[in-house]
Amino acid sequence: MRWVNRFQSCLAVIAALLVALPLAGQAPRTVSLYFTVEDGDKLVGGLTEQNFRLLEDGQGRSFRLAEPESPILVTLLVEYSQISGIYLSDIEQAVRSFVDAAPEGHWYALATYSHGYTIHEDFTKQKGKILAAFAELGQPVWSEVDTYDAIYDILEKLDLLPGRKVLVVVGSGLDTFSSRTLPEVQRKIESSNVTVFGIAAGTLLRGQYDAYLGTGARMELTQAEAFFRMLADKSGGQAFFPRFETAYRDIMQNVFLTLQHQYRMVYESRTPADKKFHRLKLEAFQLTGDKRKDYKVRVREGWRRE
Repeated sequence: MRWVNRFQSCLAVIAALLVALPLAGQAPRTVSLYFTVEDGDKLVGGLTEQNFRLLEDGQGRSFRLAEPESPILVTLLVEYSQISGIYLSDIEQAVRSFVDAAPEGHWYALATYSHGYTIHEDFTKQKGKILAAFAELGQPVWSEVDTYDAIYDILEKLDLLPGRKVLVVVGSGLDTFSSRTLPEVQRKIESSNVTVFGIAAGTLLRGQYDAYLGTGARMELTQAEAFFRMLADKSGGQAFFPRFETAYRDIMQNVFLTLQHQYRMVYESRTPADKKFHRLKLEAFQLTGDKRKDYKVRVREGWRRE
């Protein structure tokens, strides 16, 4: 009986090793991590590798700083539905401000969404085509706002493209009839290397009409804002909720200034393809003598490797 017990123990060890082999045998993947460093309301440039510490799932990772990939692929995704009428002027101002602020030399694309999404201008370096394509839009056909579907599908397409990718979303953040759920969109952004900037339309709802909103409307707006913040936090981007239409000009300038000051960190990610979320922590600091000054880092929260 003793040899039987030993044989069973050996089988158990072998089985455990076989289960562990797929994860242990997975080669690390090289990823580019984009982030900005902030000191109050100022963007900080000029830091070196000695000014950073990177942890993945609590484990230190070696890395190198590299030149950011250029040109950037920037997709402008705009809500355009029958029910967008109350904040259509916000959307128009945001699109104009985007084109005005966009620097030459990058690739720009325009897509709108209501029930599904439509690409009106594929990637072009002639940014004026973005404004021209938007100006040619007719009356919206659908009254739905399928925000979750549109963002999920755009991220899926961007995943197929190489290089540095940015998604600028202009809309209410509300969702009426998507087949995708909020958790599905969250999982998608966690597994996509795309920086997302969410820019909310609806300045009147947050400003002039705020006092007249009912409980239900306030709750929907709160959920919409939380959705944009989630996209920003998960991707290392930002979310903006202006109260005045004139703010879109400054917001778009802020977006492109942020992209101009982004660092690129290249490292070997050892997260397994286990469909779980793996957290990142990136510290930025400067040592002067025995004093350490810490900076705020705007970086994605982690990765989900599907």
